[in-house]
Amino acid sequence: MAGTTTTPAPMRLLVADDEPRILDLFTEILAPEDDFLDGLDGLGGAAAPRAETDFELTRCCQGEEAVAAVAAALRERRPYAAAFLDVRMPPGRGGLVAAEEIRAMDPWVQIVVITAFTDLDADAIAARVPPADKLLYIQKPFHPQEIRQFATSLCAKWRAERDFTALKNRLETLVSERTAALAGANRKLTREIEERERVTGLIAAAKREWEGTFDSVQDMVVVIDRDRRVRRLNLAMAHRLGLPPRDVVGRECSFLFDAPERPGERSSEILAMTDGRYHSRELSIPRLRGEFLVTASPLSQADDAPIGTVFVAHDITERKNLENRLRQSQKMEAIGTLAGGIAHDFNNILGIIMGFAEMIEGDAAPDSSLARRVGHILSACRRARDLVLQILSFSRQSEPGASCLRVGPLVKETLKLIRATVPNSIAIKENIRPGRDAVLAEPSQIQQILMNLCSNAAHAMRETGGVLEVGLEEASQGACPVRGNALAGDCLHLWVRDTGPGIPPEIRERIFDPFFTTKKPGEGTGMGLSVAHGVVRKYNGDIKVKSTPGAGATFDVYLPLAAEADEAAADTQAAPSMGRGRVLFVDDEEALAEIGRELIESLGYAVHAETDSRRALELLRADPAAFDLLVTDQNMPGLTGADLAKGALAARPDLPVLMLTGFSETMSKENARAIGIRDLLLKPILRRDLAAAIEAALHGGDGDGRGRG
Repeated sequence: MAGTTTTPAPMRLLVADDEPRILDLFTEILAPEDDFLDGLDGLGGAAAPRAETDFELTRCCQGEEAVAAVAAALRERRPYAAAFLDVRMPPGRGGLVAAEEIRAMDPWVQIVVITAFTDLDADAIAARVPPADKLLYIQKPFHPQEIRQFATSLCAKWRAERDFTALKNRLETLVSERTAALAGANRKLTREIEERERVTGLIAAAKREWEGTFDSVQDMVVVIDRDRRVRRLNLAMAHRLGLPPRDVVGRECSFLFDAPERPGERSSEILAMTDGRYHSRELSIPRLRGEFLVTASPLSQADDAPIGTVFVAHDITERKNLENRLRQSQKMEAIGTLAGGIAHDFNNILGIIMGFAEMIEGDAAPDSSLARRVGHILSACRRARDLVLQILSFSRQSEPGASCLRVGPLVKETLKLIRATVPNSIAIKENIRPGRDAVLAEPSQIQQILMNLCSNAAHAMRETGGVLEVGLEEASQGACPVRGNALAGDCLHLWVRDTGPGIPPEIRERIFDPFFTTKKPGEGTGMGLSVAHGVVRKYNGDIKVKSTPGAGATFDVYLPLAAEADEAAADTQAAPSMGRGRVLFVDDEEALAEIGRELIESLGYAVHAETDSRRALELLRADPAAFDLLVTDQNMPGLTGADLAKGALAARPDLPVLMLTGFSETMSKENARAIGIRDLLLKPILRRDLAAAIEAALHGGDGDGRGRG
């Protein structure tokens, strides 16, 4: 099937000439009805090929008519491709004027100026009808083929220029549209880039904030991945390990939790918490040096795929130490309560023994064997009484103030207690040298120093055995390092030496730190040496340690010496003075009431003894002047000694009152004096001490001083 060919529309031409024959010639040349031009070249040669271009010709006789035709064609949007204009067209305007007007209306039309004269200036014509590339100039007579060739070429040129311009405009439109599209895409891309940069900045800021928060947490935080390796840790964990985080990331988790010499000890327990559930457990972690509350939380991605486990270790070492100290305090409180109950009963027993022993001693001949035996009994009773006081002081139920005391006898008594707690494989060597040994201190705290140092030494030798040496001497000239105004030689030197393995140099500087201990859990609190150090410093003393690995350790304690106390022996004191007066003695135990009556009667007083405190108060109320002195026990059923004293003083405000007690949590000398009691005496009391108290009460500032028979 043959293809369909589209025939282009004929090109429009305008011819203006005042000669009709010229117009007819143009018609025959450009739009002939017959091809009569074949062979008109006069040469009898072959005919020229017919042009394929068809023309639509418009003929005009005057320039004005040509201008009007061009205007009409432009209105119809059917412009002329070329215009052939004769220069002279009388009587109207010529072709040049028409060409100027046509060019003004249609800049695309190709203009051909035709003239029969040769004296026209071509440059002048070009200047009047620009541009030069759209203006041709030919002279009459012209060859028909020349006119046809001009028409064909000019129309082709006009069409090419029009097509080029249309194409150019189309291309410019496409470029503009594409540029606009690209500009829009660029703006969109710019907005996307800006948004992405903003989101990236937010992510970076959130990451920095998260990292800052992660590292500012004081608890130790570590992330363990599914391969049981360290994925991340915060600065608190890194500081506790003493390593930068980059040196820890990627290591096995056992590196964090296990001591090098005990692999798997804690990491196995911690890894048991990586089962995808939440856990919380208190653990001791050797590698981190403390007790911790460890919480484990599973870590997963957005799609719930597991990543690992987050461990948070909160240090509770101090809390545990405080709990241990609280338990220890509660134990001591329980011991003190028990000791108080024992002391009360034991002092009553000692009171009976000492009372009857003193009465026997008073009836025995001074140099007889009976007097010597009773003297031994009284000495043992005094030691038992002092031992009870020491137990009360150590259990913190009694808080005596600092007083001038001799350390030598106290050390000897304390070593007897220590001997019962030290294994038989450890020998105790006592080296107490003569000399001054009086210091201003509390007996219980001096005992605490000695017991803590001895306990520490015994622990060092518990496996191998050895010798525990305790020594006491007056410091030699120039060897007194104590603080204050003590002169050279004016201090007491107490030392405790053991033959154990010694103290390693790397921990020697820390042995006096609170809670520092090398003992296993349950063997000690790390407070013994710290307490000893604190007591020594309290009394302006000094404590030093010397140790050689494998050769034991020596602790040297230096305390300032006090002025010597009156060292006259108790048995060389003057005999108690005799007195006169009436005494009401009250004690709920019949034996003590009997002993009290006989002791006071032996001093020359008339005594009425009562075992019922309420009956005693009735006697005083019935006759307030019947007695010159009230001596009462404190702990009694029904009515305590304090209540009895208050009732007696209410009945007779000037009545002297003495109170006896073996142990009391509520009654002290200050409390007793606040009630109106003259003095508070501790059981068991010796005859001479009781005589001195009675004499002071009867003949002191508040007594009436009158003895009654």
